[in-house]
Amino acid sequence: MNSRRFVVLSVLLFGSLWGLVELGIGELAWVNDVPRAPILTAFGVLFMVLARSLWSVPGSTLALAAVASAYKVLQHPVWGCKLAAVVVVGAIFEAGFTLYERRAGRTAWSAVPLARGAASSGATAPSAARDVWAPVALSMALTFVSFVVFGYFARYVLLNPYWMAADKLLDYQFVQGPVATLLAAPAAWAGLALGARLSESRATWSRAVWVAYRAAAVGSGIAAVATAVALRY
Repeated sequence: MNSRRFVVLSVLLFGSLWGLVELGIGELAWVNDVPRAPILTAFGVLFMVLARSLWSVPGSTLALAAVASAYKVLQHPVWGCKLAAVVVVGAIFEAGFTLYERRAGRTAWSAVPLARGAASSGATAPSAARDVWAPVALSMALTFVSFVVFGYFARYVLLNPYWMAADKLLDYQFVQGPVATLLAAPAAWAGLALGARLSESRATWSRAVWVAYRAAAVGSGIAAVATAVALRY
């Protein structure tokens, strides 16, 4: 399978899985009156880091977020604020990841130490630690920025009445935001670890495994559509 097709399938797969999390866990959290933004954002960080560590394609992270948010259009009623939240996070991470890649070059997503250890990768201990923790620290910073930016975006651009109350805005930005920032650390680490293992195994995939990967990508999209439609009723 060529790289372009792999990227497209992976955007569909991980974007659909992210969308399923948004629909399923988001609905459960809302019903049980649990703040869902930090939890959902952590899953988003996992999928964005995982996908970006597999390929460094500008625009792919935003595309991933667009796929995840698209399923919300099938819900009823359609909440523009929920759609925008995912897209804004994707846009901020897209900008941050792109700038990081331009500065770090080929080593931007060197997650090999997580899968095999620094010794087998030929990296020194300091460089191995940097390769792992730089993306984690970046993801934490981008998560906090996304909460601050989206709060103001929802209030002053979307003009959502919910965000007009100062306590709601401050709670989202400076209570839920820091919680999400902490959750972003293990989420980003998990994304790097999964990306490293998938990158290593992909070179030896058989035709049957590639067929299964295609089926998983399509199946996840169908499952997300079915879930969104089911939640309408």
